[in-house]
Amino acid sequence: MDPKVKSKINRIAAEADAIARELEDIAQGLGREFKGIGSVKAASGLSKSADKYRYVSSQLRRI
Repeated sequence: MDPKVKSKINRIAAEADAIARELEDIAQGLGREFKGIGSVKAASGLSKSADKYRYVSSQLRRI
């Protein structure tokens, strides 16, 4: 694979990891700062989104 393409893929994967970390941080903050069913559902949704970003990142790194 062309090194420029591989480098770009790695940058995209790293950005996906960063987004996943940020979503997890937000989800944890919701859990600490807010109480109730709405905050639990919102935090759960953010965690699921973070998992999807991690999956995309891992798939990109396999290319």
